[in-house]
Amino acid sequence: MASTPALVSALRELGDRPAVVADGRAISGTGLLLGVSPPGGLPRALAERVAEHAALAPSAARAAEERLRHWAGVLGPPPIRHTVLHPVTELAVELALATLLAGGTVHCADPDQRPEQQLSALAASGTTHLSLPSALLWRLSRQPGLAEHDLTALRLVLHVGPEPRQDDVYAAVDALGAVLAHVRAPHSRAEAADRRLRADAEAATAAAWKHGIGVTAEQVTEFGARLDRAVLTALLHTLQQAGVLTDPARGWSEAELLATALVTPAQRPRVGRWLDALARHGLITRQDGGAQGPLFHGAPELTAAEVREAWHPAVESWADGLGTARVLDRVRRGALRLPKLITGQEAPRPAAAPVRWAAARGYLGAALGALVRATAETHDGPLPLRVLELDRDGAENTVARALAVRPRPNADHHLAPDGGRYDIVVATATGRPDEEVPALVGQLAPGGRLLLLAPVAEQLDLLITGDPLGRTAHPADHWRAALTAAGCPTVLALPADGHPMGLLGQGLFAARVD
Repeated sequence: MASTPALVSALRELGDRPAVVADGRAISGTGLLLGVSPPGGLPRALAERVAEHAALAPSAARAAEERLRHWAGVLGPPPIRHTVLHPVTELAVELALATLLAGGTVHCADPDQRPEQQLSALAASGTTHLSLPSALLWRLSRQPGLAEHDLTALRLVLHVGPEPRQDDVYAAVDALGAVLAHVRAPHSRAEAADRRLRADAEAATAAAWKHGIGVTAEQVTEFGARLDRAVLTALLHTLQQAGVLTDPARGWSEAELLATALVTPAQRPRVGRWLDALARHGLITRQDGGAQGPLFHGAPELTAAEVREAWHPAVESWADGLGTARVLDRVRRGALRLPKLITGQEAPRPAAAPVRWAAARGYLGAALGALVRATAETHDGPLPLRVLELDRDGAENTVARALAVRPRPNADHHLAPDGGRYDIVVATATGRPDEEVPALVGQLAPGGRLLLLAPVAEQLDLLITGDPLGRTAHPADHWRAALTAAGCPTVLALPADGHPMGLLGQGLFAARVD
């Protein structure tokens, strides 16, 4: 007597209990066997596959179920409420069928919904298992309102995509509190694009190595510490000249401090960032002030001679092979103008690049040129490669030189947007990540690459010469999060962690869109 296929048996055992939930409608195990499904999408694909499976001969059914049993083993023991946040793919169907084979319930979710809606649905369903593309997982795990959703039932997350970065994995585990299992999407176009980008990034690193000769980690670290100390000393002296933060025993609320120092409304964000940096680095203290917010306690009053003396060690380290005196002089002169700047007696000057950019530009320029050239050489589309280069101060003539090397690639080089989409966008960061990145990513054609030069570590000199609204603390995290949120499934950063040139705090982000 012929045996019943295991999947059919599992659905019969479910009976009238929910097997698939989609668009607020539940389909029972019996209903699936009868061919019931809401129109479109994954539920229909499941119903069709169940009908095909029920018609298989026992030997063919056993062969088809081998892979489903593998996935059922990955899912583990019940209870299983498995939310599948995939478009309709073969793997999504297999994961859903494996859930049914294991006696669980499949919740079909919309991968194109807003992240907030997806998180609400996960919490409402009491999801125990979640499968989704890796890029979507990184986006969900970084949602600001994630903690407001009760995901305590979640046990296992299967994410499908290229080899993940460990930082992304750690962040997702911390955010979701579940076990993560990575599944490669075999032979996918996205995976091939990731492999090419990673290979090009490795080649770019090799091409830039000579620009790091003679620069040691110790030298860079020493200079950074000396520069930061000089900058913070200058900031504290500026505020003390305005009659605040001169007594460690006296606490100031931010509003009181800004009013006493006669800081103009336009410069209040800048001075607010000063207070945060001074407190984080221990030159002043910050205490809880209750309803009025934090209270800032100052330090013994600095003299002008002490401020001048703080710059000397930084100048010595900088002159030892890192850059020219002119770069540091710009910051020192900017510090002298701060008392008039914050009170509106002097107009703000255009934001300048951080000091360390001068030491990093050779290395990053070589890496950038190699990435542009590699992209151009592998371009096989019917139309010319479209390249948009914004803010050329950072990249100088790097892009033009990369595109001019013979044999010349078939490329159109633009220095301003023309309303179309581009295969490569090259830019130097000048603003806030959450504002700048979406605009840059929006210029990319499908499969395009964004090459973004940006600060990756705190650059305290920007508190003097930079944008008053910009961020300084943990910028690499902000840029990476903004790129992921803007739809870049893969984000690489050059140089790699631990590289001496990386300690200069400037980096090159290479990201792609699908």
